Amino acid sequence: MGWFRREKRDPQDANEILRQYNESEAARISALTNGSVSTRDTPSFLSAGGAAAEVAVEDVFTITGRGQVATGTVTTGTIRVGDAVVVLRDGTSVAESAITGIEMFRKRADEASVGTMIGVLLRDRIDVTRGDVIRVRSSA
Repeated sequence: MGWFRREKRDPQDANEILRQYNESEAARISALTNGSVSTRDTPSFLSAGGAAAEVAVEDVFTITGRGQVATGTVTTGTIRVGDAVVVLRDGTSVAESAITGIEMFRKRADEASVGTMIGVLLRDRIDVTRGDVIRVRSSA
């Protein structure tokens, strides 16, 4: 008998999970290479306009004693500690903050360039979710 008197379930086989994942990824990649993906399914961060540095947000969490962290991939430009940023959701501005820290696989960095997976520590606790874009605010 399982916890809290529920029926105990066998965990799904890891090989089955991997097989399902591989099938879905193969279908997604095949659709991308064949060009059969509609523009509606294409994430907005893939069509970044201008040269402003951007991070496509994949996850957001809070670290006690440090603050709010948004993880994702740098899609354009170079993100630096101290940059003033704006959070975009569906092309409209949702919030503003500043970058107080950058980490890449458990090592701190002062900047990150295109293609790098990073965690961005934000100064303020703001409304940011998966799918948003963090863009460096233009100085003009």
